[in-house]
Amino acid sequence: MHHHTVTASAAAWRLAWLGGVFIGLYRWSNALTHGRGDIGQGVFAWERGIPFIDWTVWPYLSIGVFFVASFFVGGDRRALDRHCLRLLLVLAIALACYALVPLRFTFERPATHGLVGLAYAGLSAFDLPYNRAPSLHIAVLVLLWVRFVPLLRGALRLALQGWFVLIGVSVLTTWQHHVIDIPAGLAVGLLCVMLTAPRPTQAKACAASTSVRTASVSSAFSSAKAGVVFTE
Repeated sequence: MHHHTVTASAAAWRLAWLGGVFIGLYRWSNALTHGRGDIGQGVFAWERGIPFIDWTVWPYLSIGVFFVASFFVGGDRRALDRHCLRLLLVLAIALACYALVPLRFTFERPATHGLVGLAYAGLSAFDLPYNRAPSLHIAVLVLLWVRFVPLLRGALRLALQGWFVLIGVSVLTTWQHHVIDIPAGLAVGLLCVMLTAPRPTQAKACAASTSVRTASVSSAFSSAKAGVVFTE
């Protein structure tokens, strides 16, 4: 095995500790803000016109699936370590902002029912209406975009990009965030990507590794089309 590849168990270990840190510190920050008396709002009057679209809770919650999967794609250890570093940086910057400028979401959601209602009940049980700007959802979405999109081509790539855009829109249509949280989250995510961009030599190595994997997948599909099966 190449020394720059990562095993599934190593990826799972990174997911376990980083996911635990993410959830633990996020909830701690939420609880801390809940007890403060200097919480602002940061909302425009025209935001009342943003519709509440109950079913968009599903794309909103789907970011959790992509978060988990992001530890198991690509196969390159350095790229995974960079992804973990970016997640930690995003979290650290977001928590600092929440402490310096505590904000609260101000709208009350309409009642929801059925499976959608259960999804919102679970969301409300986990997440208090604080931790607003920057939107951690949006900041992490930037990192997931960088992690997943380069691995795909054609229709699959377009479909994933469309779904990621829907996730981004859902932070507003689920009434989880106000508008100012979105550009703040984008800025934090992009800043962390820029700060951790690989050096030119590393970028070439990663590009070559990605090209080999893409070529292998394309070759496998071509063989399948021809009705030929190759084994090593």
